[in-house]
Amino acid sequence: MLLSPQAERNWEGLCEVLEDVLEDQSHKQLFALEIGSGTGQHVIRFAQKLPFVTWQPSDIKEECRDSIKAYIAATHVKTVLQPVLLDASEPWDKWAGVSRNSCDVIIAINLLQYSSFKTAQGVFSGAGQILKPNGLLMTYGVCSKPHGMYIITK
Repeated sequence: MLLSPQAERNWEGLCEVLEDVLEDQSHKQLFALEIGSGTGQHVIRFAQKLPFVTWQPSDIKEECRDSIKAYIAATHVKTVLQPVLLDASEPWDKWAGVSRNSCDVIIAINLLQYSSFKTAQGVFSGAGQILKPNGLLMTYGVCSKPHGMYIITK
């Protein structure tokens, strides 16, 4: 398993924002796509705190997908699916079988500031296609406003 000290430091604050934003929907099962899941630490923690969300982690790097699989196995979380290869710079219809209007939430943590402009364009364009009406795209990173998170509603 890969370990990111930064992920260990910031997961709680990010999860608090998610809890606040999704609180009024906690009575139903939601589906969330995490783009660029990295080590897998965030998605595992989110799943533990938000059991009403089924999480689809993704990453372009095989070593990250292997780390996510290891975290799933070690924690036995039931609401995190096996990670998929997803290149956000590709058109949304190539995003590992994610279909139009299928996601309640898309989250991208520390992705946009490290990615190409083409990837950033892909994230926003793809979100417009795969988010359900009133779905949320949430981004976090050093390029974001104070508190670090942007929330965009479709």
